[in-house]
Formats: sequence, structure tokens, C-alpha cells
Amino acid sequence: MLSMLVWACAGAPAEPQASSSFTFQPTSVFTSSPSATPAPSSTATLEISFLQPSATPSPWLCSPLRGYSQADLKAAVSNPFNPPARASSDDPHQAVDLAVTQDGIAMAGEPVYSILAGQVAAVIVDHFPYGNALMIETPLKALPDEWLAQHQLPTPAPTLPPHPALTCPQVDLGLSLMNDRRSLYTLYAHMQTPVGYQLGKALNCGALLGYIGQSGNALNPHVHIEIRLGPGGARFQGLAHYETRASPAEMSAYCIWRVSGIFQLVDPMQLFDALP
Repeated sequence: MLSMLVWACAGAPAEPQASSSFTFQPTSVFTSSPSATPAPSSTATLEISFLQPSATPSPWLCSPLRGYSQADLKAAVSNPFNPPARASSDDPHQAVDLAVTQDGIAMAGEPVYSILAGQVAAVIVDHFPYGNALMIETPLKALPDEWLAQHQLPTPAPTLPPHPALTCPQVDLGLSLMNDRRSLYTLYAHMQTPVGYQLGKALNCGALLGYIGQSGNALNPHVHIEIRLGPGGARFQGLAHYETRASPAEMSAYCIWRVSGIFQLVDPMQLFDALP
């Protein structure tokens, strides 16, 4: 049963597409270049959203499921974090799946909340494998020093060529990344309906994101929570693969996110363990 669940969420299907030759080129794709109209920086907005003066400051960490404690979340894991043996591979499972069950049956419709405050870095509407999904960027400097000191997060690594089984078109996405500033990116996938936020929208910890569904590559209702550490400022116009509707730009973005090594996996349980 576990082997079936591994393929029941975002990631590569059991039979990947034919191979193609591709090499990531971070100097042309990932490094911003001088321009007469530079891309606006999100730093100021992020600082404001995290440092709003308040008599009762918002928590830095929230449960993604209503009323779920640390112990409840561990019990709700339907597919655990299981990173690929090879970093450039798209093998599952690169996230944690959480399911709300009733009488042993996974239920759709439970609200999903943001774990951390941040800005929307991607919105995906009904595309394989993530379905309806949302990504939120949280700068590392916004996280408590105590938590950062307790966890050994990955350090920047060289970019990697994708596994030959993964088709990765070489498309310049025009991403403007702040390589001197690192951020956590949290992806929430398989939502019931499209997410009603735009890129750059600032969201607080505990903001309602959507509802558990089974859109995309999901056999049963659950929320797929995938966390990666990477350069600040990334904004993806879309992430898609393994379907004919996926454009070259969406496939390229998917490869950058999943297998390039620029965005490095973090076990979501490291955050959940900080909840009461």
C-alpha cells in the first residue's frame, strides 16, 4: 500500500517521459542582469509583513490544519518525507502528505493554512503534477535564531543536470534571484479549487490558503507540503510536467524547482516539530 501512496502525490509518474539532453546554466537563467527597468525588490514588503508593531505579535509558526498539534500532524501523515537517493532525480517522495480521515477514509474540504508568513512565489492552476497549488517564500532572516541554530539547513550547492528520464526544455525564465539572501519556499499542492492569490501577495502565518482536494497527481485527498531552501526573490509563473498541456516554460520551471539543486529539499517535519 505504501508503494502506491508514493505515486499518489506530486512527483514523477511511474513511467517517465523519454529522455532529452539539457544542462542548467545559472549564469544566464538564474542571475539577474542590469536593466533599465529592474524587477522590484520584495525585501521591504517582507520586512514590513514580519515586523508589524503589535501588542500581541503573530506567531512565527502555524499548523497547516485547523486545531492540529504537533502530535496530530504526525498522525495525519499519509506519505512521509522520502528524498531521492540522487539529488537530480525526480523520484518521490520530496514532501510530506497530510490527510484528514474519517473512519479511515481521507476527506476533502478541510481548510489548509500557511505554516509561515511570506509572499506568494507561485500559483498553479490545475496542472499536473501539483494540481491547484500555492508556493510561499519566507526569508531565513524572518525565522527565529533559536530554530535556525537547532537545524542544519543545506548550504548552496552547484547546479545539477537533470536525470535523463526527465524532459527539461532549456528556457530562460527571466528569474531574478537574490543569491546573497536565502529563503524557505513552501509549496502546498492538490488543493480542491484554484487558489485566489496573486504573485507577491503578503500572507501572515495561519492565512487560509485553500482546501484539501486531490487535484493533479493525487489518488486520494491530501495536502502535499514541499519545502525547499534557495535564493531569495524567486517568482514562478507556473510549474508543470508529465502532461501535454505543460508549456516549455512550465516544464523548465518545474525542473529548476525539483532537480536543479538550486532549491534544496528541507524535511517539513523540522518545522512541525517546533509546534506545541
